[in-house]
Amino acid sequence: MTGLKDTDIRLDDSWQLTQAADGDAPLCSRLDCLYQNIVLEALTQPGDLFYDAEFGWGLYDFIQSEDTELTRLEMTQRVKSKLQRREVILPETIGITITRADDTARLRCTFRFAGEDEARTLNIVIDAVSVEVIAE
Repeated sequence: MTGLKDTDIRLDDSWQLTQAADGDAPLCSRLDCLYQNIVLEALTQPGDLFYDAEFGWGLYDFIQSEDTELTRLEMTQRVKSKLQRREVILPETIGITITRADDTARLRCTFRFAGEDEARTLNIVIDAVSVEVIAE
């Protein structure tokens, strides 16, 4: 799991590799790197990362799921528990709201890193065939 002192290659809005004007790969570090890693974890199924079987939120499990109170609770608890694993996230700032329309679930996750005044937001869309994370 990425920490506060890590650096990684910066990804674009589609979570693909980017390239600087000089052809080099731009980097992100500290909280930007950590935030990028959280987004990638949200898109990953547990067991997909060969060196960390627990990395991943497993949101693909909810594709085509019924909109029940139990399903919403399971989604909320899964996301909250994964965010709480990161020591730099203040647990009391984690907020998750779920809305449904047709076959699409939208999760709005807010949290704050220790030392920051502004909350970070992730919007997750789970539709009939995919999971998409939209960072704000």
